[in-house]
Amino acid sequence: MNPALLHESYTQDIRSSLGITKLFIFLTVSLLASQAMAQIPLTVELNGLEDPFKKNALFYLEINKMKDDESLNERWIKRLHKQASEDIRQALQPYGYYKPTIETKLTETGGSWLATYNVDKGPPVNIGKKDIQWLGDGSAEPVFQQSIAAYHEKAGNILIHADHETAKNTFMSMALSNGYPKAKFLTSEWLVDLDNNNADLTLYMDTGPLYYFGNINFKQDFLDPDLIRKYVSIEKGAPYSHEALLEFQQNLIASNYAKEVTIVPLFKEAVDQQLPLDVLMNPIAPHKFSFSVGYDSNTGVRGSARWDNRLINRHGHHSSVLIKAALTEGLFQAQYNIPVVRPLTDRWVSTASYEYDESPDTKSTTAELETAFVRRNLADTLFYKGFLLASNEQFSVKGEPDENTTLYSAGGTFRFSDIEDSMFPQHGHYVFADLRGAAEALLSDTSYGRLHLKGRYMFGLGENGRIDTRLEIGTAWVDDFNIYPTTLRFFTGGDNSVRGYEYESLGPENENKVAIGGKNVLNGSFEYDHRVAESWVIASFVDAGNAYDEKVDKIFVGAGVGFRWLAPFGSLRVDIAYPVSENPGFDDWRIHVGFGATL
Repeated sequence: MNPALLHESYTQDIRSSLGITKLFIFLTVSLLASQAMAQIPLTVELNGLEDPFKKNALFYLEINKMKDDESLNERWIKRLHKQASEDIRQALQPYGYYKPTIETKLTETGGSWLATYNVDKGPPVNIGKKDIQWLGDGSAEPVFQQSIAAYHEKAGNILIHADHETAKNTFMSMALSNGYPKAKFLTSEWLVDLDNNNADLTLYMDTGPLYYFGNINFKQDFLDPDLIRKYVSIEKGAPYSHEALLEFQQNLIASNYAKEVTIVPLFKEAVDQQLPLDVLMNPIAPHKFSFSVGYDSNTGVRGSARWDNRLINRHGHHSSVLIKAALTEGLFQAQYNIPVVRPLTDRWVSTASYEYDESPDTKSTTAELETAFVRRNLADTLFYKGFLLASNEQFSVKGEPDENTTLYSAGGTFRFSDIEDSMFPQHGHYVFADLRGAAEALLSDTSYGRLHLKGRYMFGLGENGRIDTRLEIGTAWVDDFNIYPTTLRFFTGGDNSVRGYEYESLGPENENKVAIGGKNVLNGSFEYDHRVAESWVIASFVDAGNAYDEKVDKIFVGAGVGFRWLAPFGSLRVDIAYPVSENPGFDDWRIHVGFGATL
């Protein structure tokens, strides 16, 4: 054989062998690396502690925090296990247990690790001496001495850090509320004697000087100074109070003119402890648009759009335009608001509106001009309105001539609500009252007087249940009922009155058996709701009532079951009701659906 060919063949064999060797080494290293990167199973057991001690200890235990970490390895497990005893001690100290007995054990079986900690928290550290003193200008004031007495009365005998921090916060809050914004702690320490298992407290506090509210300087250019000063709720010369400052700031934000309010006490400019304040205000976006959609069995699909102009001028005037539309009703409304008397709660409101309304047996279009004094509290739970109203209503009742009635009414509306702030409130009540009237002698087409009352009361029944009750009473005196507008007459039936019957189908009827509305109304409802999941509620109910003229001839009763789906942006309500008073058959049930959402 040719030696050159033999050499070439030998060289190729060597290269081939080297390639196989490199591939084998690469695969071996990759396999070892993948095994090294694989998560090591680790279980942590903590025995001998109950909550809240156990929960806090698991929170402090680094080995428990890292047990699911993919980078955990044997060396790291042993290191974390070594520091576990100190972690547990740190977790127990805030509760007054400084001398726990801790047994630790770390075992490995088949690649899985088990870290076990048996803990006896031992006796708690008892509080010995308590040296608590107020120093400084206000130290002799009774309120400060009483605060120390109150602490001694409430404080327990065991050293619990959280209780101590709460007491310190209470001391500082009291100083801020009583004119001492520069109060501070001089000494705050526990001297823990582990040999005798007790601790002595030293707490020295300095009140600092007493400050009074001085001049208020507004840093804004979008509101008239005379208007903005009506929102000032603090009095010059009154002792400084953190709560008073917070209330002042909240009032300015609630005015709905400013999106951000910052109050800066100017301590360096204080003279004779008269503390001037700078109030920085940034204007709110003038224009706000809001939309909503919904559906209910009474009106079908419905929607609304609203435009608010919240900063028309420097005098705080604002306006709104509201449009509502549904298959059976519509509304266009424009309002102009002027702050008066107490601008935080009081408005003079002028309103122009045009409304269309249709029920199975009636149709109406109403044009109104209203001027009213309106007062409502900041939480909007209390509302008063005194008004003068000019209205023209064109209406028709099936089987009767069309009518056109003009009224010049005066009246008042009151509303109060106190309902638990929750998607599923279990407690609350609501009261509504409206009284109005007109006189033919004052240019109205007919004279009338009308009182309408509504109430709602709910209370909890167990953890997930509630009883929800409603009552409606209305009465009217009318000189000429034939031209009395249908929007002022009383009807019943539908989603929000007597379920199981068609919308506004109950009440006095004409010769054609058409409901024409009554002078009086009486409705009531009793409903039990039970929450079966976070957002789901089932309900059972009984409704009863009727509209009538002189006396109640018949009370209509509806009963059924339903469900509600609750969400922060809206809700869905579905009820299946039977008209019990009509001796219903199986197919006589009626579905009532209501859905609403704010976009």
